[in-house]
Amino acid sequence: MNIAKALCVATAAVLSTTCLQAQESFPKRTVTFVVPFAASGATDHLARVLGLKLSKIWGQAVVIENRAGGGTIIGTQLVSKAPADGYTLLFTSYGFTANSVLRKNLPYASNAFRPVARVATGYNVLMVTNRLKDKSLKELIANSKTQSGGLSISSSGLGSSPHIAAEFFSKLTGTTYTHVPYKGQGPAMVDLTAGVVDAMFDGMSSYSHVKSGYVGAVAIAAPQRHPDAPEIPTFKELGVDFVAGSWFGMLAPAGTPDSVVAKINADMQLALQDEEVKAQMVKTGASIGITSSEAFGQFLNQEATRLQNLVNQGAKIDLN
Repeated sequence: MNIAKALCVATAAVLSTTCLQAQESFPKRTVTFVVPFAASGATDHLARVLGLKLSKIWGQAVVIENRAGGGTIIGTQLVSKAPADGYTLLFTSYGFTANSVLRKNLPYASNAFRPVARVATGYNVLMVTNRLKDKSLKELIANSKTQSGGLSISSSGLGSSPHIAAEFFSKLTGTTYTHVPYKGQGPAMVDLTAGVVDAMFDGMSSYSHVKSGYVGAVAIAAPQRHPDAPEIPTFKELGVDFVAGSWFGMLAPAGTPDSVVAKINADMQLALQDEEVKAQMVKTGASIGITSSEAFGQFLNQEATRLQNLVNQGAKIDLN
């Protein structure tokens, strides 16, 4: 073996040992999950359930820090400036994608993060107020084309997953609608129940309102029917090839070592082998499953491209 080859082998062995040691030693202190939303809600719930299990796996505390505001920008910016050591992580959802495409002059660079794992995927259900007499998809589309301003559709906020779902629906069906944004899912659902607005796209976390009869469900924007609501047809079954929803996942500051990202991802997968953890997480109505860091990165790029294409088609989503 020549000297150069020997040096390469020795270097590889050292790097391999270093990576293994980093994986074995992380974490040595408290880990913080920054959630860019107020406490409660699906993103916060998933972060807390996962954090509690990881704290047991790691033997270290996991703190959930809610940094709401600015359409998730405040909490996201905080993590972008954190040390790239794995001890401050961002647990977020669809707003991360929307901001990267729809907002100008973000206070952090698009490459300020590296994906760790996608944890869950949720699909939006088109829900309608009970005051509407015509609740079939065909009738709703017809009405939105004939009444002034189309249907009034509420959402949990500008650029939210329900807002973007309404835009996709409008483009796919050639309909118009009047967007009524609220500060959160709660108040939006209150006004839908009261009949102040006609409709709303929302995740399965709001299915209890359908089961209780407070609102109606027209269709789910998913590849197949949801196992907890088999009576709700997919849009595709009704003639509209439409899939839309949110995602939930973990990101780390750019520059976080591969070994640390791999360790966190592996331990998240271990956490999801616990049946109680899965039972708690599915309460959000989302489909639970950990992806690799690489797969999550590809998914984020696909989501951003899809949204950019919607904007290029003329969707007017002004968040600035």
